[in-house]
Amino acid sequence: MCGLALAFFTAAFVCLQNCRRGPASFLLAAWVFSLVLGLGQSEDNRCASSDAVSCAKCLALGPECGWCVQEDFISGGSRSERCDIVSNLISKGCSIDSIEYPSVRVIIPSENEINTQVTPGEVSIQLRPGAEANFMLKIHPLKKYPVDLYYLVDVSASMHNNIEKLNSVGNDLSRKMAFFSRDFRLGFGSYVDKTVSPYISVHPERIHNQCSDYNLDCMPPHGYIHVLSLTENITEFEKAVHRQKISGNIDTPEGGFDAMLQAAVCESHIGWRKEAKRLLLVMTDQTSHLALDSKLAGIVVPNDGNCHLKNNVYVKSTTMEHPSLGQLSEKLIDNNINVIFAVQGKQFHWYKDLLPLLPGTIAGEIESKAANLNNLVVEAYKKLISEVKVQVENQVQGVYFNITAICPDGTRKPGTDGCGNVTSNDEVLFNVTVTMKKCDVTGGKNYAKIKPIGFNETTKIHIHRHCNCQCEDHRGRKGKCEDETFLDSKCLQCDESKCHFDEDAFPSESCRLHKDQPVCSGRGVCICGKCLCHKIKLGKVYGKYCEKDDFSCPYHHGNLCAGHGECEAGRCQCFHGWEGDRCQCPSASSQHCVNSKGQVCSGRGTCVCGRNCMQCLHPHNLSQAILDQCKTSCALMDQHYGHQTSGLILATVSTSLDDKKELSEKCFYKELGPIPTHFLNFLELHA
Repeated sequence: MCGLALAFFTAAFVCLQNCRRGPASFLLAAWVFSLVLGLGQSEDNRCASSDAVSCAKCLALGPECGWCVQEDFISGGSRSERCDIVSNLISKGCSIDSIEYPSVRVIIPSENEINTQVTPGEVSIQLRPGAEANFMLKIHPLKKYPVDLYYLVDVSASMHNNIEKLNSVGNDLSRKMAFFSRDFRLGFGSYVDKTVSPYISVHPERIHNQCSDYNLDCMPPHGYIHVLSLTENITEFEKAVHRQKISGNIDTPEGGFDAMLQAAVCESHIGWRKEAKRLLLVMTDQTSHLALDSKLAGIVVPNDGNCHLKNNVYVKSTTMEHPSLGQLSEKLIDNNINVIFAVQGKQFHWYKDLLPLLPGTIAGEIESKAANLNNLVVEAYKKLISEVKVQVENQVQGVYFNITAICPDGTRKPGTDGCGNVTSNDEVLFNVTVTMKKCDVTGGKNYAKIKPIGFNETTKIHIHRHCNCQCEDHRGRKGKCEDETFLDSKCLQCDESKCHFDEDAFPSESCRLHKDQPVCSGRGVCICGKCLCHKIKLGKVYGKYCEKDDFSCPYHHGNLCAGHGECEAGRCQCFHGWEGDRCQCPSASSQHCVNSKGQVCSGRGTCVCGRNCMQCLHPHNLSQAILDQCKTSCALMDQHYGHQTSGLILATVSTSLDDKKELSEKCFYKELGPIPTHFLNFLELHA
């Protein structure tokens, strides 16, 4: 229920913002919604129960929290009350204009839209901690794409019959693709393997002809050669294929992934067009080497993912490792390339198992002598253009995306699975939810991209983090952003990008109660010459020097200092009209301790609550008569503690101890100082 309420709450806010209403109406709506949904009365109102000490910390608690910056708000109360549900703040007297409540907004510029298949092309989202924003992404495939098809062929000796078939595919394939594209181009490249041992034979008699076992005249082995750039001249394509010779190597796997990465990233060499559907058809009958395989040849330099063609030959084949699957996948997606694996023989399933790791890839099994090659290409292309799926690129740290595809048939699937059987008359929707959990992220990127696999258009999402309050901006309005401590504006040094504290201008001595006292009484930090008190679990620490608290002084009937004073350095400082160690006694009661001569406690003690007098004297100061009286009066005490304790004798000089009042309701001799706790406990027990 809470999640549903919050979703409704946030969605309504987004709607209000997009409808261009002012901040007052926005917060008024927040008030109404929170009242309707009962957020303010919830037992788990994290805003009010958090004791947030600043506006920024308040907003970081969740998207429902607001902070009141009104100067006279809850005068005398706890500053943490400034953080609450919007409706509660308004109910407590905070004006709508004084509430810090960054909105969650989704802004979609309608002007200068250049995308035709993927809309919107650009989105700007304002987020605050714990909030989420939603927008809909639409993908409408074009009816007839321009198509670039680049043949990348394994020309090892075992592929001899398949290469012969390529001589006749051009015109036939062009006619079949005319049903799907008005603009079709073909290109061609070949690969074998890295030209070092143990992948090829380095014997002098075989290094130039690896095919002697097949009684064939082979061209020298090579990592990858770009033979023909993409062209609409089908005859030129067929001539290039006709001139192609086979080659050879020793081990079973080939260097296909090396060649695929180069074909993907060497855009200008291959002739990939921005507006075209890019297809890379890989023909082979063997598996491919993977990253780290090249260590067998002593090659340890990782693949850098860049183009290294010189005179159309891959020149880093013998010095750079094969790419990893993840690296290859990234480069294929970055360059909008769909791959068709056309595989002959038992290795077909090896490539089929790779498909989940290479988005936008299809595997087809070719028959003997590649008799079904053209049909395989056409069917693979139809499948590719009928699938629409997306993925997030350029991920922003601390920001999370949840994407759900809404397919034309009404089904819902994860965005990475996408929709199948999509036609050019269909429109695929993607519900995109963007969430920012917290604000403690520095640096990094401020935009992400949602990229449909195989499409040449993307959606760029700009992320704006609302982590600070306007009242914290020196250029913004003034208000109470911080709890307890309000800093001198001279201390805050700001430039156009950031602010910092000038500590040198405010020495820490101004944060000491006395010269011999620790800074901020050891219970806070000195910032710009003022104490910012620690928040501790025992209770509240406050005061100019953090010298006060609400937990370390005596209690009376459950109230600190009886509710008639403040706790300072462990002692109750009583308000006017009250006295006693717990501030539990009215000052007027002292008249009951005055004798006929006008002396309080006969000049030998202090009157507490006007009832009892106790005298404590050093033995050498007593007359014999008084000493005898003290010994008699203290007989009961001596049975438990002895008559000598730290050189002091305590004696009662009145008869009112039997009323069993509070321990502090005694009259103490002024020169004695504080009475030891164990004596007070004894008197309480036996009074």
